Amino acid sequence: MGTLYLTEQGATVTRTGERLLVRKDGKLLYETPALHVDQIVVFGNAGFTTPAVQYVLENGIDVAYLSSRGTYRGRLQPAGAKDAALRQQQYRRSLDDAFCRRVARSVVAGKIHNAAAFCRRQRRLTHDGKRRLKSLEALLPKVRAASDLQQLLGYEGAAAAMYYQVWRTFLKATDFDFQKRQAHPPPDPVNALLSLGYTLLYNRMFAAVNIVGLDPYQGFFHQRKYGHAALVSDLIEEWRAVVVDSIVLTVINRREIKPGDVQRSSRGPRLTKAALTRFLSRFDTRLHETVSLPGAAGKTTYGRAFELQARQLARVIGGERATYEAFRV
Repeated sequence: MGTLYLTEQGATVTRTGERLLVRKDGKLLYETPALHVDQIVVFGNAGFTTPAVQYVLENGIDVAYLSSRGTYRGRLQPAGAKDAALRQQQYRRSLDDAFCRRVARSVVAGKIHNAAAFCRRQRRLTHDGKRRLKSLEALLPKVRAASDLQQLLGYEGAAAAMYYQVWRTFLKATDFDFQKRQAHPPPDPVNALLSLGYTLLYNRMFAAVNIVGLDPYQGFFHQRKYGHAALVSDLIEEWRAVVVDSIVLTVINRREIKPGDVQRSSRGPRLTKAALTRFLSRFDTRLHETVSLPGAAGKTTYGRAFELQARQLARVIGGERATYEAFRV
C-alpha cells in the first residue's frame, strides 16, 4: 500500500473498475490498481470525478489537500473507525493533568533523544556541535522530572533551538543559507524544505490517528487550538529528526535539490515541479524503509509505525498499557 501524489495542475482522478486513473486534457498520465493506494495527496489544483470520490470513500482511501506550496488545507476522509468509547476515554484523559504530563514527558524525551542520536550519527560533528549536543542531552533528566506542561513546552523549545544549531553544521552546500528554524513563513529554501517535510509527516500521522479511531484534535502535550490537530502534533515529534530532517539533509548534500529549484515569491519559497517530485519520492521511499519498533512483531515500515504508535497510545488511553513509549532510535 502506498501514497498517490497529484502534483500535475489541472489533473483529474477517475475510476475504471478497480483502477484509479489520472488524466489531464483527455490524456492518461498515470494509472494504478486501487488496492495499491491507501492515501492520495493533492497538491494545488487537481480534482476527482464523482465516481472516483465515491470509490475512495467506500474503500477507506484517505485524501489530503495541500496548496501547491505544500501547506495543509484539509482532507476528504472515509468514515473510518467509529469507536465512540475510545474517544470518550480520550477526552476524559485530557482532563487528567497527571496523565497529560506522563504522555508529554515521553513525547518530548523521545524527540530530544532521536534528535541527539541523529546528530551523533553524522560525521561532520564539530567541537562546538559536540558542546551543544551535550547541552541538548542534559535536558533529558529535566524533561523526565518536569512538573507541568509549561515547563515541558519550555524544554522542548530550548531543545529545538539547540538541535537546529547543530543540524545546520551538517549542511555541506555553502549556497544554502540556514540560520535558524522559522516556519511561518519559511524565509529560505532550507526552512521551506523542512516545512514541506513536516506537513507531509503531519498528514500521514493525521491519517493514522483517524484509522485508529482517536480524535486528532484532542492532544495531551500541545494545547487545543482551533483548526490545529494537537494529537497529531504530539505524535509526530518523535519522528521529525529521523524522517524529515534526514531527508532534507540528504537532498541538499547530494545536490538533488539546489537553491535554483526553490523559487521565491511574495508568499514565500516554492519548489519547482521537478524538485517537488524528487522530494516526494524521497519521502515516500523513507516511509517504506523498515525499522524495529518495540512491541511490534519483527520489523515494520516507518509508514506503518505511525499507525502502530497511535494504537499504542490508544491502549494507554484505554488502560491496557501503563505508559506511552515514544519511538527511539
